[in-house]
Amino acid sequence: MITNNKKKLLIGITIFIITVLSTVGFFIHDSYANSSNGSNYEHANKFEKLFVIYDIIEQSYVEDMGVKPLVTGAIDGMLNALDDPYTGYLPPKEYEGMKKDFEGKYGGIGIMITLRNGKITIVSPFKGTPGAKAGLEAGDIIHKVEGKKTKGMQLQQAVDLMRGEPGTKVTLTIKRGLKENIVDPEDQNYETMEIDITRAQIEVPYVTSELKEDNVGYIELTRFIENSGQKIKEAISELDKQGAEGYVLDLRNNPGGLLRQASRVASNFLDEGPVVYVKERGKNKQPVPLSRGFEATDKPLVILVNGGSASASEIVTGAVKDNKRGTIVGTKTFGKGVVQSLIPLTDGSAVKMTTARYYTPNGTFIHHEGIKPDVKVAVSDTPDNSNLIKTKNAQKILKAINYYQGAIDGIYGPKTAQAVLKLQQEYDIELTGVIDSATEKKLAQVASRKNVQDKIKTEDKQLNKAIEILKKKFN
Repeated sequence: MITNNKKKLLIGITIFIITVLSTVGFFIHDSYANSSNGSNYEHANKFEKLFVIYDIIEQSYVEDMGVKPLVTGAIDGMLNALDDPYTGYLPPKEYEGMKKDFEGKYGGIGIMITLRNGKITIVSPFKGTPGAKAGLEAGDIIHKVEGKKTKGMQLQQAVDLMRGEPGTKVTLTIKRGLKENIVDPEDQNYETMEIDITRAQIEVPYVTSELKEDNVGYIELTRFIENSGQKIKEAISELDKQGAEGYVLDLRNNPGGLLRQASRVASNFLDEGPVVYVKERGKNKQPVPLSRGFEATDKPLVILVNGGSASASEIVTGAVKDNKRGTIVGTKTFGKGVVQSLIPLTDGSAVKMTTARYYTPNGTFIHHEGIKPDVKVAVSDTPDNSNLIKTKNAQKILKAINYYQGAIDGIYGPKTAQAVLKLQQEYDIELTGVIDSATEKKLAQVASRKNVQDKIKTEDKQLNKAIEILKKKFN
């Protein structure tokens, strides 16, 4: 006998199976949808053991679980059985958030945040946004959102609280800087303030550009989301007007995004394709051509990559490398050679599923292998030498604020000690001449300032190498 709850479970799982198979048929294999003739319903018969276990839970489990969490658990179990880190179920709210992320627009206050020492901390407010206009600063700790303490929150939870309809208000409780003459940097020693901010439509600045020294056009792309290709096109046009003679495309720590945007970004630099080959199950490799509406620049090109460059970043990098269109500088890329499809379900949720592999124009499958740069430039020291790293970081920050004039070598000599003493004296920290915890935290606060970050970036060895390579091509 099938109970009402079991019917709900059966219907839920059956709808999931039909929706996924039919939609995957649309994306990959038309034969799935066309050849089923109702056979999708027959799949439910293969789940007899599942329903037996459901009966046991319903009749014997110590608490009444209800149907919804069990349906979700069954779905998660099926997808987890694929043993694919890129495949999973997205509840409605998570799916909606992902779509907004790919659009690059949302209702909010326009700040970038991170978790620092377990605290929700502002990395920087975006220029011209409500957050910037309200006076939020890099390094500010978001203590509360609408009266809710952020302690223990994940980043996404805090983001969800701050986002909302444009025109609505949100109140943040901010902790900023140490109070004057306080050495112990505990929470209660921060200046606390409440700030009311009116949300607005925010467009994430995922493409930034500037003309560097010697007429080098620098373009940084942080995500492949909607309009990325067009934004790159506009950046190239503007830099051309400023006299750019070549380009650095910075894809470091870019985790990827939309495949079609990878094609459009590449179309700004390549005059012939394909950009990549895609292979779906049971089909031959299919070329992804260059996108229409883009005119490729023929000026010299360097692409910056590292271990955080993945997916769409690797598609563009592979296309440029295989076509010998530019020089790849940095460290080996992440190595993600598979494509995911977002498959919407009828209740507003979705399945993110790996539906294809991709190959670079030369036929290379880079999954778990990555792409090696033409010119390797590492930026980090050996992980086991933490004192060297700490000293070098301190030297960079102290040099950016003109306290230190020596080499960035990680050696804690008299010049470094003198610079540390100067910092301690300036901020009323005990004069020890060493980087103790109070000094280290003050250095972190100083480093979060926008003007200091910009100066530290000048020590970017990978970017400096890219500029050096381009300058040789100019001559």
